[in-house]
Amino acid sequence: MKTFLAPLRRLVPALMLLAATTPGQAQLPLAPLAAPSLVQTAAADCGAIGRSIAAGEGGTVRSAVAENRGGRTVCVIVYTVPAKGGQPPRVVRKQVPAN
Repeated sequence: MKTFLAPLRRLVPALMLLAATTPGQAQLPLAPLAAPSLVQTAAADCGAIGRSIAAGEGGTVRSAVAENRGGRTVCVIVYTVPAKGGQPPRVVRKQVPAN
């Protein structure tokens, strides 16, 4: 039974993102991830940075994660921007310094 469920567990985050970005559907809340306290502090800063960036474009944050790139901590922000002219919502991914 464990081997049957293992591949499905990897698909759940992708399915949640797809469901949250489908036009006309309710937006799903993001579940907080358990992590060490050092990572949680950086993630909290990335969340604030992500909300600021997304709000500037009228979007909604989907994820904001701190990552180490070449010895620097950066925030990888993924957010959706509402549709214009009958187009589907855009998913935008940005990498910004975590200052």
